[in-house]
Amino acid sequence: MSRLHGANPDLALIVTAGSPVPDAGARVRGVLGRIQIAGGSTAAILTDDGPMKEGALVACVANADGAASGVAATAGRGLADAGQAAARLILSGWPFRARYPRGLGIAFARPATGDSAQQFLDSWRDFMGPKMRTVCGVMTSPVLYGGAPDRPPSVSAACLEAPYATGLGYTDAACAEGSSSTDALVHAAVDATLTALKRLDGRPAKLVAVIESVGRHTLLGGAAREEWTAIRGQMDESTPCVGWLVEEVAAYGRGVQPTSAPGALVVVALGDAPRA
Repeated sequence: MSRLHGANPDLALIVTAGSPVPDAGARVRGVLGRIQIAGGSTAAILTDDGPMKEGALVACVANADGAASGVAATAGRGLADAGQAAARLILSGWPFRARYPRGLGIAFARPATGDSAQQFLDSWRDFMGPKMRTVCGVMTSPVLYGGAPDRPPSVSAACLEAPYATGLGYTDAACAEGSSSTDALVHAAVDATLTALKRLDGRPAKLVAVIESVGRHTLLGGAAREEWTAIRGQMDESTPCVGWLVEEVAAYGRGVQPTSAPGALVVVALGDAPRA
């Protein structure tokens, strides 16, 4: 909260590693107030000091002038149903917006047999439209944050709505020059980072998030730290850069299309909304 320099936060993403925190939302609201919350529990949080297997990440966002944010924690027969319900719920809170809002969405999905991040995105996009760049990670833990304690959600999603400068970069094991060698994986991660930052059109990044599949992290082995250092080296040292591991990740928006390829990594860059 101190890093917002006096601005009131409107949205918080919570990611915990290790033992899930059932009252994570209440704890965060105890500090930040009645804030919108989305997130989940995972195997590890990615930091400048290496993977953190026990701990918590909280990322706060204060809405830009004229911008809105929204969250939804929904259940369904599968991720497709949950994605549809989440999009409808968030859009219902923006009745004054255009049919297809523009901005950035981040979704945390509960693992389930037969479901995929792509199924969520296909359903979500039918309602949210093509202008909301979105990344969905199927978490390594069934615990998601933001829902009612008595009804565990299948999806916890957060959106920032406005002409924010946003960018997505994607890579997978097949994109790494047709090879899964660690050098190729690291180079591909750098390319994905540069792609995400390029989409900011020269504006500085306010936050960079790296959502990486467990499969890719395993392929990297001891080179996982090298990959993180290479990603971090593409931005200013003062830029907040965090990440988390997921079972599967997919995204869509401006050159990034959902895919189920193994060894995936998505880099998300968020900058300021352009001023009139």
